[in-house]
Amino acid sequence: MPRTALAVDVGATKVALALVDANFSVQRKEEILIGSSSSTELWAMINKSAGALVAGLNGSLIGVGIGSAGPIDLVRGSVSPVNIPVWRDFPIVERFRDLSGNQNVVLHGDAMALAHAEHVLGAGRGLTNMLGMVVSTGIGGGLILENKVFLGDTGNTSFIGHQSIDFDGEVCACGRNGCVEFYASGPRMVAYAQSLGWNLGNSFIDLAASARSGDSIAMKAIDHGTRALAAGIINTLASLDIHNVIVGGGVSQAGDIYWTPLRKHVEAESRNVGFLKGKVVLRPAQLNRDAGLIGAALGVLDPQSVLI
Repeated sequence: MPRTALAVDVGATKVALALVDANFSVQRKEEILIGSSSSTELWAMINKSAGALVAGLNGSLIGVGIGSAGPIDLVRGSVSPVNIPVWRDFPIVERFRDLSGNQNVVLHGDAMALAHAEHVLGAGRGLTNMLGMVVSTGIGGGLILENKVFLGDTGNTSFIGHQSIDFDGEVCACGRNGCVEFYASGPRMVAYAQSLGWNLGNSFIDLAASARSGDSIAMKAIDHGTRALAAGIINTLASLDIHNVIVGGGVSQAGDIYWTPLRKHVEAESRNVGFLKGKVVLRPAQLNRDAGLIGAALGVLDPQSVLI
């Protein structure tokens, strides 16, 4: 009988659900926009989509893998994504266990799921240590150390988006001052550009297009955001003495207009950290927008890959 996992990727603006087969191929996929939904409304939409996906599997479903924006709590099986305020201590593991008929449910952070997928199947193959990142509406990190997924005490290792890089900075949605995410996420780069007078759109896609056309404000906004991200990256690498970084998420797919300043600032930030100088390697994720779903499914379909 074929083995299938239901994979769930909870982001800041949408929830993606998919069936992933034993070859780690995404077979069917649905996306739910979170918008202004209440907790009850959001779960009702997820429940409906997940039920439709698993209907007719005839016993091939072996579990549910979840990658969620954080913070998460592995002990309680709950999630409290910073950018989904209607979900605080939401019992996501229990909900999916009930939905799936008491199947195994595995919870990770969304960036940890990406890091896991890229380490096993993508740009991180062959690396012993690496930082995996999601840069989109929010920013998250996941760690592979000594070829193992490193979860920490609660599952929130490398919570890079909410490192403070300016203790006198603006208050982030998480409540801290000057977080990396406040400066480096897609929406915050757009907001910074708009504060300087840019008015050619409302999305990071619009901002990147303007920068490619030579718009100086758009270019400055991306430079400003990538400098903040570079500070968070180097802080994390320096604390762990690792050198490899894989970046995924929607913002990372903007091409050279994003990657050129990011590489420039990472190189500059590492220049005075002797053991990192000239050694940091940035790679784009290879699995693109499905990396989080595939990583979530890996915990169900190939649990030993967590401990390669």
